[in-house]
Amino acid sequence: MTEATLNAAPPPQAPVALAVEDSHMVSEIVGRFEPQERKEMRILDDPRRLVEHPDEAPGEVTIISYPVMKQLAKYHMDELAAFCGRNKVVLLIRSPEFLDSIGFLEFADGVIFADATIERVRDILQLSKSGYSILPSAAVMDIVTDRLRCDTLQRLSPIELNILDQVRLAKTNRAIARSLGLTEANVKTKVRAILKALKFQNRTEAAVFAARQNELIRQTVASRGPEKSMEEGESGLTH
Repeated sequence: MTEATLNAAPPPQAPVALAVEDSHMVSEIVGRFEPQERKEMRILDDPRRLVEHPDEAPGEVTIISYPVMKQLAKYHMDELAAFCGRNKVVLLIRSPEFLDSIGFLEFADGVIFADATIERVRDILQLSKSGYSILPSAAVMDIVTDRLRCDTLQRLSPIELNILDQVRLAKTNRAIARSLGLTEANVKTKVRAILKALKFQNRTEAAVFAARQNELIRQTVASRGPEKSMEEGESGLTH
């Protein structure tokens, strides 16, 4: 190694660095910036560099997704804490991950909700640089309400869960009846019961919720198996 190499200055700090495992989400974030700003951003192909070289600051603000944060913490908790203590870090999460990510909030200077506040990513980063963090009230309400509704999902029958999944696709009662082998009158009754149980004002609210929690709904159906209705003898459920 030459003396010039030893004395070489570290690479200039990027305004924003991304340690995000989802390439589609990376594109979504990058797309929120102007062309010149995009050129200056740094995308970390190997997030382990954050903990292996904690003295290096890849960006003025580093966005770390929850899966990456969790993986780094599993094997390098002390190094991760040291990095976050010396640098501005913004945690990228999805609403269903909020409660699970609470333990990492002390490491972060800000939070971006991938499914709620991504359009304000530039504002959130700017506030984080200045030592402020925002959690929009609408996002908080969505998180709390979704959590309560997710708990209530366990009270729905597999048929009702499948109907809710069909509502997500904006299908009519007639189309749902054909799809699930029910009568249209039975579907209408069950949709009303679903809206009442989960405190939805209308089908649109139910569809938006079902889209956010689609994976959980499907997992709940799969874990409980098929159900035969005593009312009409339905025997088939779609997954």
